Amino acid sequence: MLVKGKNILVTGAAGFIGSNLTDELLKLGANVIGIDNLYNGRLDNLEWALKNKNFRFYKTDIRDFNYVLEISKEIDIIYHQAAFTSVPQSILMPDSCNNVNINGTLNILNIARKNDIDKLIFASSSSVYGNISTLPLDEDMKLKPISPYGVSKLTCEAYMEVFRLIYGLRTNILRYFNVYGPRQRDSPYSGVIAIWLGRIIRDEDLIIFGDGKNSRDFTYVKDIIQANLLVAEKDFSGQLFNIGAGCPINLTELANLMLKITNKQNLKIIYTDPRPGDISNSYADISKAKESLNFKPKYNQESGLKDYLEWYKRKNTINI
Repeated sequence: MLVKGKNILVTGAAGFIGSNLTDELLKLGANVIGIDNLYNGRLDNLEWALKNKNFRFYKTDIRDFNYVLEISKEIDIIYHQAAFTSVPQSILMPDSCNNVNINGTLNILNIARKNDIDKLIFASSSSVYGNISTLPLDEDMKLKPISPYGVSKLTCEAYMEVFRLIYGLRTNILRYFNVYGPRQRDSPYSGVIAIWLGRIIRDEDLIIFGDGKNSRDFTYVKDIIQANLLVAEKDFSGQLFNIGAGCPINLTELANLMLKITNKQNLKIIYTDPRPGDISNSYADISKAKESLNFKPKYNQESGLKDYLEWYKRKNTINI
């Protein structure tokens, strides 16, 4: 199923990933409805989309069942990106995480069922794996999430499968691995790359929670968008795919790489206590996505960081 001419709903459309996806769908000729409660999302992320005649934006919440049901009546595909996204925040606010991620997702599933929507593509997370020592992580491993956020995403995955089996809803699950890139916010609850870039801009030392040996499969947002487009092209109903770069890097190596790329090697790397809920090592086996979706990551950490930095400099008119 190609997206050109399709009516598509993007939840969390003003967020980091959702806005990048919205822009690309519009460029490919889709008609897009975006919804976001603007808790984390920002309207300036949709600056370009809001000028496009094929885009409509509604400030609403995925928990507002009747309103979202009404605006979704002619939709072909739902990209469900909206979520309570922070692992540390989920530990502080497990009830809120549960309410947004599980209850909100159940709403979206029921809306898709009632409006006979053809396809629902769900953004899950590598957090569902937990601290599994066997790497790389493949889709068939036993899942042991260690945070409320991870539990909520795993519960949503189970609901996706149940709705497929009982109601015939065509669902797909994409497990994202540590996404970074343009429009990711620099906040205490954001991804480490956005946080570090903000600190580098302010000439502040980089802080690592733990000994820096923890590895991550940091995935550039443009590759995440590629996967979302590929899964819409055919009927992959009921399948789930790891979406990562397939090239892990430990946090000390990443910090040194960022300092090198930004010419800020005068800054220090400071190590502090590990945070609860943080996974030790994460590395995606993406062979299934490569074989079934023809997914081919175009960015490794260095090329992704350079592209991200160029965007940041254009957006903020700064010199690094």
